[in-house]
Amino acid sequence: SELSPSARDQKAGIYNKTFFGGIVHDTQINDKLSHTVSVFGSHTDFENPFITNYEFRKEKNLGVRTYFSYKNKTNEQFQWQMQLGFEGQKGWNKIDNYDNEQGTATAPQAKDNLNNTQKSFFYRTMINLYRWTFEASLGFNQVEIHYKQRYPEVLNPSGRIAFGSIWMPRIAASYLINEQFAVRSSVSKGYSPPAIAEVRSSDNLINTDLEAETGINYEIGLRLETDNRRFIADLSFYNYAMKNGIVRQLRDNGAEFYVNAGEITQKGIEVSAWAYLLPMQNDRLVRTLSLQSAVSYNHYRFGNYQVDDNDFSHNKVTAVPDWVWTNTLFINLPKEISLNISHNYTSTMPLNDANSVFSDTFHLVQLKVTWNWKINQSQQIQFFAGADNLLNEKYSLGNDINAFGNRFFNPAPTRNYYGGAKILF
Repeated sequence: SELSPSARDQKAGIYNKTFFGGIVHDTQINDKLSHTVSVFGSHTDFENPFITNYEFRKEKNLGVRTYFSYKNKTNEQFQWQMQLGFEGQKGWNKIDNYDNEQGTATAPQAKDNLNNTQKSFFYRTMINLYRWTFEASLGFNQVEIHYKQRYPEVLNPSGRIAFGSIWMPRIAASYLINEQFAVRSSVSKGYSPPAIAEVRSSDNLINTDLEAETGINYEIGLRLETDNRRFIADLSFYNYAMKNGIVRQLRDNGAEFYVNAGEITQKGIEVSAWAYLLPMQNDRLVRTLSLQSAVSYNHYRFGNYQVDDNDFSHNKVTAVPDWVWTNTLFINLPKEISLNISHNYTSTMPLNDANSVFSDTFHLVQLKVTWNWKINQSQQIQFFAGADNLLNEKYSLGNDINAFGNRFFNPAPTRNYYGGAKILF
């Protein structure tokens, strides 16, 4: 309809050109002390015809990271190290939105400049004492955004949003029970300020009330390795209590905005295993055979969370599946041929905060074959071919959360194939 055109009618899509660059310099001051400094940056031209508007965005980012590292190895039973440093980033973002008339930008809706600054000071130390390893770190973070509204004219066209100054401590310890078995635990505080796209989302309003996510994470884990490392297993349990969780909402016209959802509890179990079923042997068809498997259970729940008259308290957190299971089989064959077979299982997940719409479970199986042809000692060509979604599953990828007009699903490709080659130096 004219009031609610489709993505096809509006020629919705994303066109992105990004350039990344950086340089790193390492200095070994003496046998124990070193210094590292890196400078990095990016430039992005972003264009997004959407159902409700046509957005043009130019982003420039520049950052620097510098730290000293000191390592002291007294003997095999006692070693310690520390790092002390600073990281800063500056971003310049110019965002212009226009009406979208079937894929053509027309009348202006909003034009804003948002410049963000991030500063972080950090210190970390680690001690290896006999079978114990202790680690402690402390970070101090500051994030702020300066904004200027260029269109339309408003009474207060510029301002500053500060997300506070926060200390982020972390303490961790592990103990090697024997050469094969280790246990570990950690407590840490997390901090995640809103992104530019959350402060100034597609409703073209600058949200000065949005707060940073914070929380404390508790984790314990176990790790097992056989003598020859033919089998490795890792098990971890975590409990993260997040405050001011940021979630996506929609206006009546489909434009998105973000709000703080109060406390979100994230509890989970993660298990991973590596099994080297056949070690290297050159006189057989299957030279090596190994399997990697990982499974996670995610018990994520909202705390007290209410939007207008809708109470979503204690619902499942949107877009988080309860179960994810991945497996990859690696096979090396003669003549530099290798074969990878991977499998991914994802359980149902809620697609809106009300938990009234869920995605379907799906199994994805992928296959990739590579052949390395050595031209000389320093050059080779790698040929590769593969198939995605071998089971021809019909599933949705990149679901829209709390979608406008119940447009939650984005069909993913069914069975498809690819191939190519690359030169390695």
